[in-house]
Amino acid sequence: MGARYHEPMYAQVAIPRSAPEALTYSVPEHLERFAVPGVRARVPLRKRTATGVIVGVSDHCEIDPQTVRPLSEILDPEPLLPPHLAFLADFIATYYRCPLGDTFAAMLPAKLLRADGETARLTPAGAAADPAILPPRQGAVLSELQEAGRLGVATLLARAGAASRSPLDALVAAGLASVRRRRRDRAGEAEVAAVKLPAKPLEELLERCRRAPRRREVLEWLAEQGRPALASEVCSEVGCSPATLRAMEKDGLLVRFSQAPPRRPRWVLRPTHDELQLTDEQQAVVAAVGEAVDRGGYAPFLLEGITGSGKTEVYLRCLEAVLASGRTGVVLVPEIGLTPAASGAVERRFGSRVAVLHSALSDGERWREWRRIRDGEVRIAVGPRSALFAPFSDLGLIVVDEEHDGAYKQQEAPRYHARDLALVTARHLEVPVILCSATPSVEASALVERGLATHLRLSRRVAGGELPSVELVDLRAEPPEPGEQGRTLFSRRLRELLGETVDRGEQAILLMQRRGWAPILLCRDCGHRIQCPSCSVSLVVHRRGGGLHCHYCGHHEPVPQRCPGCRGDLLDAVGAGTEKVAHHLESLMPGVTSAILDRDTVRRRSGLQDTLGAFATGAIQVLIGTQMVAKGHHFPGVTLTGVISADAMLGLPDFRAAERTFQLLTQVAGRSGRGDRPGRVVIQTYYPDHPAVRFACNHDVTTFTAEELVFRRSFAYPPVTRLAVIRFEAAAERLSRDACEAAANAVGPLPERVRVRGPAPAPLERIRNQWRWQLLVTAPNRELLREVLDRVETQTPPKGVRRVVDVDPSSTL
Repeated sequence: MGARYHEPMYAQVAIPRSAPEALTYSVPEHLERFAVPGVRARVPLRKRTATGVIVGVSDHCEIDPQTVRPLSEILDPEPLLPPHLAFLADFIATYYRCPLGDTFAAMLPAKLLRADGETARLTPAGAAADPAILPPRQGAVLSELQEAGRLGVATLLARAGAASRSPLDALVAAGLASVRRRRRDRAGEAEVAAVKLPAKPLEELLERCRRAPRRREVLEWLAEQGRPALASEVCSEVGCSPATLRAMEKDGLLVRFSQAPPRRPRWVLRPTHDELQLTDEQQAVVAAVGEAVDRGGYAPFLLEGITGSGKTEVYLRCLEAVLASGRTGVVLVPEIGLTPAASGAVERRFGSRVAVLHSALSDGERWREWRRIRDGEVRIAVGPRSALFAPFSDLGLIVVDEEHDGAYKQQEAPRYHARDLALVTARHLEVPVILCSATPSVEASALVERGLATHLRLSRRVAGGELPSVELVDLRAEPPEPGEQGRTLFSRRLRELLGETVDRGEQAILLMQRRGWAPILLCRDCGHRIQCPSCSVSLVVHRRGGGLHCHYCGHHEPVPQRCPGCRGDLLDAVGAGTEKVAHHLESLMPGVTSAILDRDTVRRRSGLQDTLGAFATGAIQVLIGTQMVAKGHHFPGVTLTGVISADAMLGLPDFRAAERTFQLLTQVAGRSGRGDRPGRVVIQTYYPDHPAVRFACNHDVTTFTAEELVFRRSFAYPPVTRLAVIRFEAAAERLSRDACEAAANAVGPLPERVRVRGPAPAPLERIRNQWRWQLLVTAPNRELLREVLDRVETQTPPKGVRRVVDVDPSSTL
């Protein structure tokens, strides 16, 4: 009787940073019962072994079976992700034009998809062998290994010019070399890395770091704490990398050791809802959402509430109802570091039942939080965009706090928008979703207008009191300040109200949308502006830390004594940033305590906490900052908000400029008068009649949104249409321009109501030495947009050109 014929099985495996499509591998017979979609697999990939996710299995192969390699190992007994996240991964890959492997890399903890580290070592027999007597390719590999002693496998093969690893495998089989594999895709270890200062005088350690300021910061921070600290904690607080700590250990500046991971603190619970009385409006909203939770099914809500109206308390009550029903919830916040109030409120209410996911976590910490969610140890996940990928199997409610915030749009692949994905997820799972904002996005408002979401409103502040009164100051009528090229930083009215506020012992917030001292360094002799050598932007003048800085690529250089163009010495810092505002305030009001809150001052996580903490206690009277001061903070002592210039974003060549300006002005105005004293707002502008400014003065969200929708319809901008930016980046402008023109030609005859703008240089034409040309594609629906993008992607970009497809971009810059 002949041998039983076995039908081969093939698996499609999505591998991060490899190929646009899933790759096909044969499945060894002994692994077939484990090969199901959603499990990880170890597979050979070119000269290395990689970890990917199986996304499909079949009994037939579209390519020559003789060329298909077998997968090496299956790593999981069951799928890692619940079915709704597998669906979401496929949606992201298709809609946002991202390889499926890269999508899984964004959804899973980094440890789970890391490739092996492989090191080739010379054996004693290999050290004595003569490479000349071996076949040429094996001899070349052995020669390189004899010279180095040991090398990473990929580096060794590249140096030897080997097209595959078979020469190395032959040396291993002959006993002339060995390969050691270090698995990097395992779960987090039971212990975590920690560091402490060595038993040496601190002065001696600091002297050795005289030319390494970051190392000095690490030493000073540890000395200030007076205790050992987790390596991840040091990296987060100081802003250094793990490599810095490893190098310091090697140089004897630190002692590294391992310890058990710390337990998450159990927060003292806030008063229960029996002690906190909801307003009638809040009760109505909680009842509406609660009914949708009980009923089941997809139910999108837009919760619009003025600043201070208690939106957070409303969704906390809704989460309580969801947990009582035995289900779980996800709360998205724009940026975990900038919205401590929102994430902290969830943790205080639900304690150890909450997992917090954010970028400051180490890989091991992220894995442990992810595993707690998957194992059912927690019931709520809170965090920025990626918290939507929490692996709950029984999700009952999604909350998107501050849904209008631009931080929900991912700027690197996969370029998804978390608010939109929350709606997609909720529809797929048939559960409610709440979009919360004091200034709803035009997209969210359009859902209500089209009958696709239920509009809920909170029109009164829970602590009583009215919205602050807003005064508009026309800067065209103000006398210029000395040395400010005709501009005014502090109008007469703002000076007057600042003085009165400080005299009463109250606090003020000043919004300035640019950081640094001044955005431009200009030569008064020839008009030359000092620009970044790598970007099409002016270098920003900074006094703290000194020098000129590029806020796009990080380039910095000292302030020149003479103009690089004409060698003149009349260099003038034009315009203003947060540093200059603070300097002028100190001149106007000596003795007033002030602080700056921007990305320069909060590079350390403790910088944000220390500044906000000091302001909350009243130790700081005036807080000066960028849009960070507008993000959800609650300071009852603030009775005055001043907007130094409302015009910073209005001139940008971006169709969302007016919306962003309106939202920022309205949000920052809402920081004032949240206590028992009335608030006032002063908005300074050169464009007092602009709708974004005018409606922000009246807190009129409804009318602004209606007018903005008219504008969007007139010019066929989202949400009336679907938009994609197709950008081509290259080191040579000619390459990016030619690739963009070729893509425009590839589109061919356009479907009806589809429009392509370009080819044209991007508004920021060069960033990080890459020239950028782009097309803007608008279409009436997803299907037609996808058709055009498919046509473009049939062409492979020329060598040296990077193509970026951004669907539903938050900005066209």
